[in-house]
Amino acid sequence: MWIKRLLGFDPVPVPPHVFGLDGGRLRYGCFAAANGGFEFREYQVVELDGGLFGGGPLGGGLREPGSLREPLEALMARVSAPVTAASLVLPDSWLRLAFTEIAELPRAPAARDEVLRWKLHKLVPFRVEELRLTAAEVAPLPRQQESHRMLLGFALDQLLSQVEAAFRERRIRLGQIANESLSLMAGLQDACRAAELAALVLASPERYGLLFLHRGEPVLHRSKALPGAEAEAATGPLVLRDLKLTRAYLADQLGEPPPPRILVVCPPEWEAAWVEWLAEAFEVPVYPVGREHLPLTGEPAAVPLHEVAPLFGAARQEVA
Repeated sequence: MWIKRLLGFDPVPVPPHVFGLDGGRLRYGCFAAANGGFEFREYQVVELDGGLFGGGPLGGGLREPGSLREPLEALMARVSAPVTAASLVLPDSWLRLAFTEIAELPRAPAARDEVLRWKLHKLVPFRVEELRLTAAEVAPLPRQQESHRMLLGFALDQLLSQVEAAFRERRIRLGQIANESLSLMAGLQDACRAAELAALVLASPERYGLLFLHRGEPVLHRSKALPGAEAEAATGPLVLRDLKLTRAYLADQLGEPPPPRILVVCPPEWEAAWVEWLAEAFEVPVYPVGREHLPLTGEPAAVPLHEVAPLFGAARQEVA
């Protein structure tokens, strides 16, 4: 089942079980509502064969049909509670986001989908007929020309169908599917609620996602590949250039100063570098996300926070 709503707009009840999937790992987390917050009950990981999925800018389907069956079985053998329904979190590079403006939005689902696909075709260099697409209307920017502004989420249909089939074979229904940035937004909603403009960064050595929220709604998402650890010297200048361009775009579109602070989620060894880059580009305080930013108790096996936060955000949609 594909997402009916993007996270953070009109949440629907979801189970506390969340899976995270990328080209290298399959992960599981369980987060249960407790005492006005959430209890982190369990976390499990299995490594995947590096060639399990095809490559490409949107990821790729399984190279061999059914090859996800064995790692999923291995993961579920470690999970303590039965799982029949769950959410799935995918990398930003697999489930991408784009914004578009539309003068008139048809009410009929088929006509609406046709218009959105036509808009997406003009924005991205992918074959839109191979994509699954969902959308949510967000507040218009002050200087936009059209009446409606839409946030589009899209991913390869083949990849999603194969993943859904693997879970369905294991009698697990995947309801909500989202990417890491939107899931992080849900996990950190308390920390962002008071700000007129808020910014969240989710970074790894290979890629980073930069999400800006205006009055609680996304207004800009940037997902950029990085040179990788082997070209670390080139990363700083590349990131700084993109961050400064992003700041200029926001100032032009919103006419507001930078956010009062920026929250960053990344591996601990990269925190100092990202704090420095973001502080230089936006000239505001930058804080690595800590436990104090999440209404979360429990800490199974001292799991790194940058791995927990997006999964927690997906599970958190069970209460709005």
